[in-house]
Amino acid sequence: KTADLKGLFVAVVTTFQGIHVDQFNKEKVQEETILHYLPTNQWDYLIDVVVTAPDLQTFQLLQANTSFPIVLDNSTEISEIIVTTVCSPREAGFQCRCEENFAWPYSSCVKYGACGEISGGICKCIDRIPDDGQSCQLMSALLTPVEYTVDVELNVSDIQIVDQLRILLQHGPELLSLGPIVNVTHINITTVCSLNGTNFQCRCEQQYVWSYDNCLTYGACDDIIGGTCGCINRLPTNGQYCQPQTGDSFTYQLNLDVLGRVFLRKDYGHKQMGKYIFMYCNRIIFLCRLAIILGLISFQQLHRSPNNHTPPVVYDYLVSIELNTTDVGVIDLLRSISYPISITDTILVSDLNISTVCYPSSAGYQCRCEDQYRWSCDQCFKYGSCDNITDDTCGCISGIPPDGQHCQSADQHSKSLPALSPNTSTKAPTTTITAPPAVSTTTNTPIALLIYFISFKQTGLNVEMSVELDRTFNSNLSNPLSDEYKTLESSINKVLVSQYSSITGFIKVSVTGFREGSVITEFTVQTSNINLGEVATANKNLITAITPIAPVIGSVTALINSKTPTKTIKPFPIFTGQTMVLMCEVSPELNIGDISGSKWKFNGKEINTNQVLFSGSTSTLTVNNVALLDIGLYECTLTGGVISYSQKRAVTNDEIKETPIIRLKRRVNVKCGGGGQVIPIECCVQSPYTVNWFRGSEDSALVSSAIGGCINYDHRLESCSERPLFTCKVQNLAYEDKTEIIVFTQGKIACTDVQYGDGRDGDESTIKCDAGLEGFKKARCVSRKWTVFEDTCIVTRVKELLFASERLNEETVAEFATNLSKVVKEEETKILSSPATISAIVDILKNIAAHIGEVDVLETVDVIVGDGSRESWTTLNGNETKNASSSLLGSMELLAGGLVGEEALATKRILLNRTSFNNSFSADLNSSIFIDIPDINLRNVFITTITFPTLNNVMPVRHNSSSVLDTTGNESRVVDIAVNAAVVLVQINETIQNVTLSYSKLNKLLSQGPQCVFWNFKLFNNRGAWDSEGCKFVSDINNTVTCNCNHLTSFSILMSTNIPEEIRFALDVITYVGVGISMASLVICLIIEGYIWKAMTRNSTSFMRHVSIVNSAVSLLIANICFIIGASIADNPLENPESDHLVPVGPCSTATFFMHFFYLALFFWMLVSGLLLFYRTVMVFSHMSKSIMLGIGFVLGYGCPLIIAVITVAVTAPGNGYIRKDNACWLNWFETNALLALVIPALTIVSINLLIVFVVVVKMLRRGVGDAAQADERHTVVVILRCVVILTPLFGLTWALGVGTMIDSKNKGIHIAFAFFNSLQGFFILVFGTLFDSRVCWLSKKSFYMLGYTTSGGLSSHSGLNWINRLRRKRNIYHVSEAAPSSNTGASESFMNT
Repeated sequence: KTADLKGLFVAVVTTFQGIHVDQFNKEKVQEETILHYLPTNQWDYLIDVVVTAPDLQTFQLLQANTSFPIVLDNSTEISEIIVTTVCSPREAGFQCRCEENFAWPYSSCVKYGACGEISGGICKCIDRIPDDGQSCQLMSALLTPVEYTVDVELNVSDIQIVDQLRILLQHGPELLSLGPIVNVTHINITTVCSLNGTNFQCRCEQQYVWSYDNCLTYGACDDIIGGTCGCINRLPTNGQYCQPQTGDSFTYQLNLDVLGRVFLRKDYGHKQMGKYIFMYCNRIIFLCRLAIILGLISFQQLHRSPNNHTPPVVYDYLVSIELNTTDVGVIDLLRSISYPISITDTILVSDLNISTVCYPSSAGYQCRCEDQYRWSCDQCFKYGSCDNITDDTCGCISGIPPDGQHCQSADQHSKSLPALSPNTSTKAPTTTITAPPAVSTTTNTPIALLIYFISFKQTGLNVEMSVELDRTFNSNLSNPLSDEYKTLESSINKVLVSQYSSITGFIKVSVTGFREGSVITEFTVQTSNINLGEVATANKNLITAITPIAPVIGSVTALINSKTPTKTIKPFPIFTGQTMVLMCEVSPELNIGDISGSKWKFNGKEINTNQVLFSGSTSTLTVNNVALLDIGLYECTLTGGVISYSQKRAVTNDEIKETPIIRLKRRVNVKCGGGGQVIPIECCVQSPYTVNWFRGSEDSALVSSAIGGCINYDHRLESCSERPLFTCKVQNLAYEDKTEIIVFTQGKIACTDVQYGDGRDGDESTIKCDAGLEGFKKARCVSRKWTVFEDTCIVTRVKELLFASERLNEETVAEFATNLSKVVKEEETKILSSPATISAIVDILKNIAAHIGEVDVLETVDVIVGDGSRESWTTLNGNETKNASSSLLGSMELLAGGLVGEEALATKRILLNRTSFNNSFSADLNSSIFIDIPDINLRNVFITTITFPTLNNVMPVRHNSSSVLDTTGNESRVVDIAVNAAVVLVQINETIQNVTLSYSKLNKLLSQGPQCVFWNFKLFNNRGAWDSEGCKFVSDINNTVTCNCNHLTSFSILMSTNIPEEIRFALDVITYVGVGISMASLVICLIIEGYIWKAMTRNSTSFMRHVSIVNSAVSLLIANICFIIGASIADNPLENPESDHLVPVGPCSTATFFMHFFYLALFFWMLVSGLLLFYRTVMVFSHMSKSIMLGIGFVLGYGCPLIIAVITVAVTAPGNGYIRKDNACWLNWFETNALLALVIPALTIVSINLLIVFVVVVKMLRRGVGDAAQADERHTVVVILRCVVILTPLFGLTWALGVGTMIDSKNKGIHIAFAFFNSLQGFFILVFGTLFDSRVCWLSKKSFYMLGYTTSGGLSSHSGLNWINRLRRKRNIYHVSEAAPSSNTGASESFMNT
């Protein structure tokens, strides 16, 4: 049994030995795997073994009966076996329990679930077997606290938070618990960085300092004392922060110019703890005396500055230097140096040991060890020994280790298990020399420097080459560790060495990688000299030599990447909008032959050649109108016959900065109010810039107040003749703008506005743009209103994109288009209200379209053709020299022509489709346009269609036949047509002479004179216009217009307004005069009712009749007023097509609501009159008090209309369907049919009243009008009947005529009749509701007599009333009782209608 256990561990340890010998080396063994060092070259290893045993007791018995140590061989024994973990199966899996003195760490307890208590951050049992093979650990190690220092960076905008944090840390708890096993013992603030002007300053807290190199790199803002400082002028780019101030701190500044690697290691005596400084330099330097001997190296500076208040401390340093030289004789010079060497008063070199010498051989390199140095066994096997392996070491290997390893002291190599050198006599001999007397007062132990590795190899240029092999690429060739990669690399390396080793100055050649494109092999040839002829021959021979591996496609390319960046002609920083010039040229000492051309790249993509100027061996790149998008990596390649030359430069955001955008009012008009008047002015600039106000040419800044990014100044006017001029300057930069204050005393203020201020007719005012835009707005006071005549405000980000679009090419256009779409979406609100920005986007799209290819810009176009941009497009279309809308459509046609293959894209407002067809084609485009192309006898024909449902917002309505040019060649305003359908762009790769298009009307109210048109870009001096040539109208049926054309381009339809041109003036006169008469009539009606109210409302029937008349008049009067207000709010495109603006939702909704409510109230008060007539005629014996009748009347007259109006708003407003979007302030019809909320109640009431009239007439004919009522009641009933009989059909006829105008919009008679009856409704109420009442006339005449009208005046009034009586054509005598309603007694009077 004991033999079995011994055999188990022999197998384990033997396996470990094999792995260790093959894979381990001195530098790769982690310190944690070694238990301790032994002074006799013996090593203790802790080996974890997992044993699967069905019976635990048997295993424990074996362990108990085994005596230790167990000898495995002469040099290896097992000293002890300890069981740490026992895992046993349970119902739900496994449980792993720890043996005595062992436990699971907290992380394992949480991850796998503790099956016992977690105490002190450990547990004894977990519910799973760990996936990573972990086992229980010593409790003593787990319970030993480990201290960590954690750095936290806090970003705050308020510096007071730092003060509050200091107070909290000073008075807070000493211990902060973060979890069961983690406590924060203390928190210290080390560094506070704050903005100082445009840069940052970083200051250290107490007991913390910046290191000497940071003080020099970033600039100290206080004194450097003791090699440290407390403040620097920038944020460290590498995330460094202040370090604790120590009593024995030193700062070493080692400026090296070395081609090679220099290791600076601090020696801590017994244990080398490996703190390395690793740096690359250009030329070897180290010791000034060594430099004199070698003749090619020089010592620049080694600075050591101890703190003044502490005694000096002496350190030993081991410096490893790799020396590259072509002169092997240097080795003899190094060996002849006598030591010690004094470098400074405090620095000595005690000894120099050469460990390794590498030199070229026929197959590559050989690296031989000097005396007392050897290569370890693993290096001998890995790189191949070029001498005998003795005691597991060798003295020569056939390669240069890439990780910088070198020969080690022979005493450090163990015969069995190589490991990290212990602190024994294995250390290389070092001679320590006492420091010179000059420093003996400050040091007891000298500083010793040991140079123990120098590798000699030739210096040279790296020529990067590539060759394309006709071989299938796979993913394994991207993995340098794969067998396929290594095999191909080895095969090609042999060929490369055979071809390039013969060139002059050859050092080495090796494959650096493979990439896709067949198989593109990249390799580097290192040489000390370039002979173009030899390189060209080697390149040519390589093509033949490598053919057995794979045939070559093309030729071999060669490139030298310069370490020197490209030059800049203009010093940085450069501000956006300026010009940047970069220049690259071949180094004078490098001969690569004649340069045939140059190529520039930006972020890996080629730059347009029109920006490049090439001459000789120099290439210059000019970037006009620099933008922030131009920040990135620039690469210049000069093409030679055999070898090309490349330089690079990374332009950062510190070198290209955003131009300060100054926003202020350039011209301010002020009416002088006397001396002492205060005029506020404001100037704003974006962060991080600041501005100051100056007056005139004065150099001192004015005292002003700053709010955010703006600075305000209150100028006190001294006299009315003053005309002050102020300059706003950006601090520390040559950017400024001016504000001029125009003070006037004569003339009245005609225009007043919050933005533009006060002004007289003809005055001009210039104001700033909103934040995020740059430019200005100019307005002129015209007709008591500020009118903008120049608006240059443009979104800054779009302006930068416009600059960048001028430098596009096929490689960059796709990425640019995506960036444009993103910016447009983010800035949509600002863009839609900025004509200049929309114009810039159109120019950008034009630049994009110049590069034919599949570029998706639909999302960008979708934004700028929305309804919100209509006003901006109206401004742009008024430009007489440039037409942005025509340019937009032209760009879309170019982009459509660049599409390849089938495509289908859709946005909110645009539908693109590209497909192929055979012989014929038909499609329904977005349910608004149907296209049909009959049989054309062609196959595989591609057709592209782009549908723009909202392009009527963009395109002007000028037409080649209806537009008139004045004598100056400018187009006159067209007011009788409108674009009334979606615009569709159709392109096809064949000639088509027969295409039918059917359009759904956008505005179904328009039905007059449809014209089938296409956009002709050449009309009106290339400004473009709609043209009907080649297109003809087919039909207009059910709001669908059908056209036929003999060519393809961008199509739509134009339609005239509903109102015929020849009757517009007549309708305007009828409307204005009629509404005026109507409103005047309603006012007269209300005045008359007021005069006779008391006399005419003595009985309940008369009372309710006059209540109905008064409320009908009031409702119609208010509805007419709301109508006028709504008409003033919205421009009606039916009469003004080119002013087709969206109605303002808020004001228009309010006006529509009240119009709806009061028109409904008019009809419901007519219903009240009808019901009163029915009540008094049919229900003769029923009696109802005035109050009840009044309550019912108001519930019907105002309650029902209010309910209907509110429900209409609640149902339609959430979906933006309450009012029409354009044309007028009125209820929506096309989307939600909200107009039915007026039509249905009105028609219902008309029908009910007509039914009531019929019932009443029948009843009266049967019974007689006076059978059951008193005289005054009978009179009231007759008057009500007459009013209902006349007004109900009259109002019904009016609205019927309105429906007629919608059905037959060309009928002039219907238009005139509707305008006449609709505008005179108030007059009809006065005549038929008031004046046709004989009692009202008599009381009115009586009132005039009582007011003193006599003789001629009275006769006139009497005669004026008689004509009303004649109109009534009645001769009945009525008695008007003046007694109380409850009595028939009292005085009475009679009069006769004649």
